[in-house]
Amino acid sequence: REIKRTCVVGAGAIGSLFAGHLGNVAQMKVLTRRKEHAALLNTRGLKVRGKSALHANIQAATDPAALGDVDLLIIATKATAVEDSAKLIAGHFPSATVMTVQNGLGCEAVVARHGNWPIVSAVTFMSGVRHSDTEVEYELDTATWMGPWAGGSAGYADVQQIAALIERSGLKAKAFPDLLPAQWSKLLFNSCVNSIGALTDLPHVQAFAQREK
Repeated sequence: REIKRTCVVGAGAIGSLFAGHLGNVAQMKVLTRRKEHAALLNTRGLKVRGKSALHANIQAATDPAALGDVDLLIIATKATAVEDSAKLIAGHFPSATVMTVQNGLGCEAVVARHGNWPIVSAVTFMSGVRHSDTEVEYELDTATWMGPWAGGSAGYADVQQIAALIERSGLKAKAFPDLLPAQWSKLLFNSCVNSIGALTDLPHVQAFAQREK
């Protein structure tokens, strides 16, 4: 089935990058925590600058019932918010394949407790800065890795279709038949880099370091 309707849950930096890009190749909806955030996205859309220069029209709401059904739903919240997000979408989006993009392990099982959606695991190496509710800067243009969650019904063909859509949007993606080794590599990478960044207060992107000089 062609992916025509997409939704992002969690419009921080990563969620906004997905929404801003995918909104130019598919119908984009965003589930927000704050009503004022949804109102601004509905009236102004979402602007992406930096590595991309885009503007996407957005349908946003705090109530999933107001958004209707979708084909692809991306949970882009922090890992600590996945449980609440899964509770919020329970009973909604019956046609969706759900993709989690948190670092670490186990978020897929949390989502599966609240619905029987096909689930795709993903980790992303892209990064950016969210300047406002309606503007995000795309800085590190590296790939999102994804694969079918072993505990669910999504297949590798589903993952390949999602990866193709993401690439059409201008982002980078790579599909894996089994994402678990890649998830572990990202977890180990973050454990090293984030610890050093926290101790030294150094930015992880050269461009950010140059701005601070």
